[in-house]
Amino acid sequence: METVKSLLKPKPTPQQQLREWQRRLRNEGRNIDRQIRDVQREEKKVEKAIREAAKRNDMGSAKALAMEVVRSRKAVNRLYENKAQLNSISMHLGEIVGTNN
Repeated sequence: METVKSLLKPKPTPQQQLREWQRRLRNEGRNIDRQIRDVQREEKKVEKAIREAAKRNDMGSAKALAMEVVRSRKAVNRLYENKAQLNSISMHLGEIVGTNN
């Protein structure tokens, strides 16, 4: 039944495909922003825990927590790179469809 429906449905135009792809890319960009905010929120909690550990003079756990902060910052940088790549792909898609018209 699905094959019959797919045969009867007209193929999308390049502009319609572009809009759908860009919509998906924007959605993924928002997901990446959400992940960045979550990581940064957790990072603030860890920084607070580092201060508390330093007050208790527990340098071992403070160092371990500091390493976690470093890892989270690297993760945030990777997420920003991924978002930039998504934006670049979106621009290239628009450029390709625009030049083919």
